[in-house]
Amino acid sequence: MKKWIALLGGTLIVAVACYPSSYDATAVPQEGLRVTYTVKPMFGFHSEWTRAVSVKYGENEIQQDLLEDTGWWRGSHLYRHKSGIYVIHEGQNGCFGFTVEPLSFDVRASISCEKNMTARQEQSDASQYYTELTYLGAFSETPNAPDGAPISFLSADEKPETELPDIL
Repeated sequence: MKKWIALLGGTLIVAVACYPSSYDATAVPQEGLRVTYTVKPMFGFHSEWTRAVSVKYGENEIQQDLLEDTGWWRGSHLYRHKSGIYVIHEGQNGCFGFTVEPLSFDVRASISCEKNMTARQEQSDASQYYTELTYLGAFSETPNAPDGAPISFLSADEKPETELPDIL
């Protein structure tokens, strides 16, 4: 019995030591601004993540933890509002914004993340789904990526905007 406990304990130690700590995907939507989306695997058999987003502008950096993904997350889109505020839309979990000067997640401006299918903007890079937002790209799971990275950022030039699930 002691051998089985020792074997199980040793296997657990090796599994924890080999378990990846986290993966990052970074967007650079303007000079000096880096938006990094970090996922860390939860212990399970399919892609479930603890998630966070950090924003660095110049020497300043802020970070916000996001809801844990237990299989619902399909990606987060990055937008720029016509006011200059950046918006991260999580689909079912809604959206949040951040400002660059000052660097803050405390956004007081009213930004709608409700779909508005009738309000197509005239500019070509405008969002197909949200009024006054410009689609910049998406942070997405990439389980079959050639480099093995489970998350990546694909700019609007690399992948067109897709419709996110409705906000719950």
